[in-house]
Amino acid sequence: MARFILFAVCVLFAFEGAAGIEILDLDIIPYEDFVQGSPETMQLLDYALHEKGIVGIKGVPGYREKVQRFIQRAREFSALPEAVKDQYAPNHELGETFLGYEMGKEKFKLPDGKWVIDDLKVSYYGFIPDISINKWPAEVDLKSPFQEIGALMVDMGEAIMKKIGLIGPMTGIEGGLRLGRMLYYRKNENSAAENPYWCGAHFDNSMFTTLLPAFYFSNGEAVPEPLEAGLFVKTTAGGTFKKVVADDPDVMMFQVGEFGQLATNDAIRATEHRVHKASGCVERYTMALFFNAPADAEIRSYSVLTEDARYGAAPGEPCSFGHWNKASFDRYIVKESD
Repeated sequence: MARFILFAVCVLFAFEGAAGIEILDLDIIPYEDFVQGSPETMQLLDYALHEKGIVGIKGVPGYREKVQRFIQRAREFSALPEAVKDQYAPNHELGETFLGYEMGKEKFKLPDGKWVIDDLKVSYYGFIPDISINKWPAEVDLKSPFQEIGALMVDMGEAIMKKIGLIGPMTGIEGGLRLGRMLYYRKNENSAAENPYWCGAHFDNSMFTTLLPAFYFSNGEAVPEPLEAGLFVKTTAGGTFKKVVADDPDVMMFQVGEFGQLATNDAIRATEHRVHKASGCVERYTMALFFNAPADAEIRSYSVLTEDARYGAAPGEPCSFGHWNKASFDRYIVKESD
């Protein structure tokens, strides 16, 4: 009976929180069509990323199985005692910044201008392919599925970046580190009135991002994505945030980062997005893969983003990805004074 009452309360909160939600028509391209590269498929890919900022690819071979293994290990790691997980947090005294375990370390601005900390967002960072400075837990084999699904996300992301010109002759950018981020959004046991977002509105500061679908659990059981929760994107500068239904385990998604916008002089624009909380009972798991330019890669941009203080130079003057990345980190990371 108690479990039924808890479920009913969750449904009530979900119904109340879902009022007025607009659903984004996510363009999803079959993998085989993408590989064949017909003009119609490439036109849809180009349209989706330029006009909506996000696109899905469905049916990548081996993808679904790798996703399931990763989510299982992510749940096992997340269930470990906090004292154990803290062993894999960065050692700031040694100069480590973010690799490994992280909880509640980012802040974002609400629509009313107030800065809040994403205190229910948990991350685990690692470079793909694996390099010596990555750290991995001994209690759970998170490394293997993290690297397996990450490699597939890298391959697909790079293929799309080449198709739309984000890497290659158009931008002059090749290579760079690929950073994976396991994401676990803890259940919201208190009211979400003060901060309704698991992750506040922002743009990824990298070139490009690959995303896994989201997986939701309540009391240890898999549940459908709540209507009021999940990924929301803003398709145009003056538009509204629309919900991306992103729980199909066969779909891999892709969106544009700020440095991609800078490198193309606004020919393609970064995707503003946020993650809405589920009410009370539900946890969310996913993974993001960020495509960073080489730290010393310089651009001379005339993008509107050169007006952002992080660019650190006038339009047409050089800015390196290393500079942009550090300035972004300094703006959004939580400091002891916050």
